[in-house]
Amino acid sequence: MFQNLFMNESYVIVYVLILIRVTSYLLSSSIFNSSQIPAPLKILFSLIISLVAFEAYKNTSVPLDSLIIILAAKEVFLGVCLGMLTRFFFYALNMASELTSQALGLGSASVYNPLSGINSSLIEQFQGTLAILIFFAVQGHHLVVSAVFQSFELVSISQMTLKFNGLGEFVRWCQMLFEIALKVAAPIVSSLFLVNLGMGILGRAVPQINVFVTSFQVTIVVGFLILFVSMPLYINEVVHILDLTQSQMNKLMGSF
Repeated sequence: MFQNLFMNESYVIVYVLILIRVTSYLLSSSIFNSSQIPAPLKILFSLIISLVAFEAYKNTSVPLDSLIIILAAKEVFLGVCLGMLTRFFFYALNMASELTSQALGLGSASVYNPLSGINSSLIEQFQGTLAILIFFAVQGHHLVVSAVFQSFELVSISQMTLKFNGLGEFVRWCQMLFEIALKVAAPIVSSLFLVNLGMGILGRAVPQINVFVTSFQVTIVVGFLILFVSMPLYINEVVHILDLTQSQMNKLMGSF
């Protein structure tokens, strides 16, 4: 592998372009962008994947003039687009967790989340950790790695221009994120809405009951009960989002 890497100038340019796309993709993807992963490990992983991809695409003909800057910019753009699509998987789940936390009244109960590097609610950390476990259980990390190799098949290194027909798909995918977040949070949000409605009717029927104080305990108990009862639905939705992410990535790369 290494004896062919620096044989001529064309091979060097091909490898650098591959490295640019792979590095941009990994640094913006859902798992490898975490601050918990050491920077030397990210660099080593990028170099290894680039070497493997180089063996398959080392014979690609690229220009040896100033157009290399355009090719490098194109590789950065493609890598970032692919990485952001993989992050949308967790963005949808984070939005659903925030809706759930607000419905439970735990929106202000936030602590530092080492995975994202910011403060997040307890429900978001619980469901986020569960989503990561499901992500690895269904071989989601293989999807992250294989996506970059599929991108070289759909968008060649030597391709000078991009069609940008996939921007419409990208916008629709952003719209679908809100729909997915509402679907994931719907069991708890709708159940707690009915509970609060029932407590309001009870407070009007029996004024002696302090509904304002009692509703907090009832909301949390019912909310956590629905949260664990609906856990199989949450797992199925996570798997569905993974499949949807893979299909959207193929559509986006095919549109370029």
